[in-house]
Amino acid sequence: MQAEEPCAPGAPGDRGTQRDQRAPSPDPRLSSQLLPELYTFAARVLFYLAPVYLAGYVGLSITWLLLGALLWMWWRRNRRGKLGRLAAAFEFLDNERQFISRELRDQHLPAWIHFPDVERVEWANKIISQTWPYLSMIMENKFREKLEPKIREKSIHLRTFTFTKLYFGQKCPRVNGVKAHTNQCNRRRVVLDLQICYIGDCEISAELQKIQAGVNGIQLQGTLRVILEPLLVDKPFVGAVTMFFLQKPHLQINWTGLTNLLDAPGINEVSDSLLEELIAAHLVLPNRVTVPVKKGLDVTNLLFPLPCGVIRVHLLEAEMLAQKDSFLGIRGKSDPYAKVSIGLQHFRSRTIYKNLNPTWNEVFEFIVYEVPGQDLEVDLYDEDPDRDDFLGSLQICLGDVMTNRVVDEWFVLNDTTSGRLHLRLEGLSLIANPEALIEDQGGLSTAILVVFLESACNLPRNPFDYLNGEYRAKKLSRFTKNKVSRDPSSYVKLSVGKKTHMSKTCPHSKDPVWSQVFSFFVSNVAAEELHLKVLDDDQEYALGVLEIPLCQILPYTDLTLEQRFQLDHSGLDSLISMRLVLR
Repeated sequence: MQAEEPCAPGAPGDRGTQRDQRAPSPDPRLSSQLLPELYTFAARVLFYLAPVYLAGYVGLSITWLLLGALLWMWWRRNRRGKLGRLAAAFEFLDNERQFISRELRDQHLPAWIHFPDVERVEWANKIISQTWPYLSMIMENKFREKLEPKIREKSIHLRTFTFTKLYFGQKCPRVNGVKAHTNQCNRRRVVLDLQICYIGDCEISAELQKIQAGVNGIQLQGTLRVILEPLLVDKPFVGAVTMFFLQKPHLQINWTGLTNLLDAPGINEVSDSLLEELIAAHLVLPNRVTVPVKKGLDVTNLLFPLPCGVIRVHLLEAEMLAQKDSFLGIRGKSDPYAKVSIGLQHFRSRTIYKNLNPTWNEVFEFIVYEVPGQDLEVDLYDEDPDRDDFLGSLQICLGDVMTNRVVDEWFVLNDTTSGRLHLRLEGLSLIANPEALIEDQGGLSTAILVVFLESACNLPRNPFDYLNGEYRAKKLSRFTKNKVSRDPSSYVKLSVGKKTHMSKTCPHSKDPVWSQVFSFFVSNVAAEELHLKVLDDDQEYALGVLEIPLCQILPYTDLTLEQRFQLDHSGLDSLISMRLVLR
């Protein structure tokens, strides 16, 4: 074999070698990607350093800067947590079958275990999913044509209010389960409990005087009771549909725009609770919504039914509660108190300090509207100066109490390491028999009074002032005379004993319609009175008063008094329509 001769300088082989040793030319796409990232990084650095510069320029101390940084970090943490929970809910919603199968596989449950009283209704969810785009279009039109003008009419400052974006998303509400209640005593009604779950990706934005605010994501969970009543023998076969939540639903909202500040620490819980209270004021027992299906049907008794009973809760004692107070790692005792609630009725016991086996011996009375359905909830807490610690909870079905009449037991607390609670529960029926009225020597109630406040007519425009037990016309300034020349914005204050209720305000009407119901516990029917006062919300002046001794109701049939009452210290023809029911 002959050896290859080396190539001379400048030969083609040498030029190829030189080309291979050259540095690769820069990719223009890489530089175009780096520049925006560099600009973004520089803008972010300037944004973070701006508060430091402003604090030094204004002369603020470093403490304010640290406080602002801590608040911002806390807000960022709450925001990420809320977005994380929303993302986890979306993931569960999209992969529900896989999640449930994994949980069942881990628990090794046998195949014959099922829950016969709550049924899955996937067919209903498929119908809702198919019709959701059309329902979204209907809701969008309602928001723009109905809700937006009503908001603008509320105040002169809201005249520029407008919805800039209404998108109800692709995630529709789901019905996780349905429970049907059958009652052989009343075969003219159908009762359904729907476990509603809405994890929505809706985007709703509004603008007011160039200020943007909105919502981006909602979570709502609760049990909605639907009553079809009365059942008819001809079409439409159902007279009306009544809906309400048995308990306050759980609500969580992801805010955007200026309302993003509602996610700040300490404000997010308050904002969500205020919205829950707003929903409760219209859709949680005893409040309900009734939609008539048959034309001409009187739905008054469906909208305002009488309660079905009274539950008397004796909070007696507890034992072996968890130790929550500690000092330098040494466990001490607790300062327990109890929160007892049924629906929107809440009571709080007194605090027993430094005691793991407290004794309260307190009694609370609740009006019950739906059995089965409503539950008694008891939550125990350890009172602390900053934040109270949780000691355990109970949830008791009221159907068992109303059936057994008296339940006296020790209940094991849930969601805690140790602790038992001693309760005595009494289920009391409501009867329309005046001979059964016996004054209770222990100061407990013997009856309830239900007031159906309907309307008033011919209320006076001229205000009256209540002073030293007598009414007298009050001298008014010229400005006030011009203001009271309009029709009054009236509301009613009702009281029996120490309990007082306030009605809603009907703006600018001499003939207001309230259509509300109020309930009172009565200890002594022979001695107590219903005190009623009609007030003007603009001036806080009394437009009329009325006092009715409760013993006047006893002679009437079914202990029911319904009529138009003449208001005292009011116009000559100023009347108020009410129905008073004693049980």
